[in-house]
Amino acid sequence: MKLHLIGFMIGRFFGSYIMKRVRAARLLSLFSLSTLVCLLVVLLGSGVAPLWAVVLIGFFHSIMFPTIFALSIKQLGRYTKLGSSLLVASIIGGAIFPAIMGSISDHSNIRVAFIVPLICQAYVLYFAIRGYRPVLLAESGVAELGTAR
Repeated sequence: MKLHLIGFMIGRFFGSYIMKRVRAARLLSLFSLSTLVCLLVVLLGSGVAPLWAVVLIGFFHSIMFPTIFALSIKQLGRYTKLGSSLLVASIIGGAIFPAIMGSISDHSNIRVAFIVPLICQAYVLYFAIRGYRPVLLAESGVAELGTAR
């Protein structure tokens, strides 16, 4: 756990530095894909490789929340306050998904339980590639913002 947090700290500094040169969505895509690879190593690897993969997950998770937040509220216009408050409220997922992971671990083992963050990370990758882009919906002559399809 200590190495995971050290990886997180190093990733935060590195991510902040590199974000000056790389678009946020691209960096989120890269870090998300790297996390998916690490999670596959945790699920399928043996020896010390899964342990180091967990450390690297900390590194790659370091930029996730601030980047997702910024991309989510970008171009929301008058809906920015609502969007940001919903994002803050969605942090509850950080309490729900570990409980699901723990339940799976209790019924099988911890390796199998890593399927939960794998699924979540796949969604983050989708979000980084396409899901953060708002689209204009026109229904009954009223323009509203939606998410990319």
